[in-house]
Amino acid sequence: MKKANYKSEMTKRNFFAFLKNSEQFSDDSIRAYEKALLYWEDFAKTDDFSSFDDKQAITFRDWLKGKKRKGSENTISLSYCYDILRHLRKFFEWLSQQPKSKINATHIVALNLSRKENQIATRVRKVDTPTFEEVLKVLENIEGKTEVEKRDRALIAFTLLTGARISAIASLRMKSFDKRRLILEQDPISGVKTKFSKQITTALFPLPNGKPLAFFLEWFDYLEMERGFTSNQPLFPATKLEQGKENINYYSSGVVEPVFWSGASSARKIFEKRFIEADVPYFHPHTFRHLIVKEFIRARLTEEEKKAISQNLGHEDVGTTFGSYGYGKISTDRQVDIVKGIRLGHPETESIIGDMSDASIKKLANVLKKALAEPEK
Repeated sequence: MKKANYKSEMTKRNFFAFLKNSEQFSDDSIRAYEKALLYWEDFAKTDDFSSFDDKQAITFRDWLKGKKRKGSENTISLSYCYDILRHLRKFFEWLSQQPKSKINATHIVALNLSRKENQIATRVRKVDTPTFEEVLKVLENIEGKTEVEKRDRALIAFTLLTGARISAIASLRMKSFDKRRLILEQDPISGVKTKFSKQITTALFPLPNGKPLAFFLEWFDYLEMERGFTSNQPLFPATKLEQGKENINYYSSGVVEPVFWSGASSARKIFEKRFIEADVPYFHPHTFRHLIVKEFIRARLTEEEKKAISQNLGHEDVGTTFGSYGYGKISTDRQVDIVKGIRLGHPETESIIGDMSDASIKKLANVLKKALAEPEK
């Protein structure tokens, strides 16, 4: 790693400020750019950013593709390389537009994989998700005797009910939820950390089992009526830590206090802990969004219903929900069923297209023969 210099550090700081203030990027997204720049600095050694050119970009790209995964002999994936290069392109494009910049913008295109590598890196991959039954098993395994247990159970249930991003859920206030209408208002003005600071109105999804809703409403009522939480206090408050013996360590008291988590990582750890305790494979909270779409896609939705679900998840484009989330491609069996179920042409063929037995083929032949024999009108 090259020795940090003041000019480079100020350049990075200004870039991150641009991402946060002008581009409205989240802290997690900015950290991804920070990581990409660390790769560049590891490669560049003593070079500063002003020395960038196309030759250096090509050398870096090849160096990156040969980089080993941490603790492994395998190289990092093409999809990971793609993201690192994408982040660096944005950085150098921004840098090239700064006053007195020496960066030649035409050289930035060299920070690209080949066309074939890009296709491999960006292809839609199947996302593994939990089943409803697995999530219910996790919920039912949490006894709910302590405040922390009640909160954890409600947190997982609420993620399933809304499909909201975990960063948004961790920053929700009591007033974010309308109990009468069963609606969640994800309002950035109120401090909710939505992607790109979007205002999102989310109706709770109608799940086939009522337990998740019951677990969440029990928690909401508990905070409101028994703990006296006010409208601006957190919907999912942090665990209160008590000081241990001789002031050496801290332990969980099993109760919560009306303060927000410092970040979404605390909420993610709850998912991991509770899944392991229930002997269910751990799934990242974000996979709950995929689970919801997977289940609703089976309902033969109208275009209007698809749009409603898309907006409910905070997407502006239906293609993001039903394409990028991995559901743009259906199974081969489903493909065959759909095609065989399509009805075109002569009405007498409608009852036989789906099942092409010998008798059906003979019947279809007679229908076609009759149709061809009819004189034109």
